Order: sequence, then structure tokens, then C-alpha cells
Amino acid sequence: MMNKRNVLSFCAAAMMLLGTVAAHAATGTWTSGSTTVVLTDDGTLTVSGVGAMADYNYNNSAPWSSSRDAIQTVAINDGVTSIGNDAFENCSGLTSVTIPSSVTSIGEGAFYECSRLTSLTIPSSVTSIGDLAFYFCEGLT
Repeated sequence: MMNKRNVLSFCAAAMMLLGTVAAHAATGTWTSGSTTVVLTDDGTLTVSGVGAMADYNYNNSAPWSSSRDAIQTVAINDGVTSIGNDAFENCSGLTSVTIPSSVTSIGEGAFYECSRLTSLTIPSSVTSIGDLAFYFCEGLT
């Protein structure tokens, strides 16, 4: 019979294993406007290409939204000009975002409810930030 300590250790190990499996199962490649979005098994979502990302909303969510819990880092490459509406909303594991100087706008709700996001640098090239772009990002200071 397992004692309380063994049960807790077993549960912790099972949760870690499930988290690893989920992160590895969430990879993919998508098109968003004139950009390409790639999620790798280390939780990095990279946006590349030239031009704007597509806009999303409640009825038309981003194609990577089913993998949003696995996203830890967003790297937007030089050449991307805008971050779409609701592009990364509710990415609960997101902690880091890189935004290059080619980006001029951040869409409405782009990072809505990214509660683990603690810091990011918005370049001076950004002249427009949509409503609620960083709403419920409690980790931002």
C-alpha cells in the first residue's frame, strides 16, 4: 500500500510527464495573412515573412489556438508588420515575446489573458496598439 508521500510523488511525476507529452504534441505550421507561423516542441512560436498577420476573433480563432497552452515564447521575425487581433489571446504559458522594429501595430486583444507574460519591449516603430491588447496580463509590470 502506498503512503501519502509516495502518492504525492507519483502524482507530481505523472503531471510532469503529461505536460511534456502535451508540449511535444502541439507542434505545427500555419499561414496567417502573409506570414508563416511555426510552433516547435520547445514551446517557441515563430512568426516569419513579410507583411501583416491575419486578424482573429471569437468566431474565427487563430489556427494555433488549440496549441496555445504549449506556447511559451513568441518570436516575431523582422519583416512582419503587424500582430493580428486576438493572435495570442489566452496563451496561458506565454512568458516571453520578441517584437522587431518592422512591427508598426499590435491588434486588439493580441495578448489578452497572457497571465504569465512578465515583460516585453515594444519598439518605437509601433504607432498603434489596439484596445485590450494586454488586458488581464497580470504579470506585466
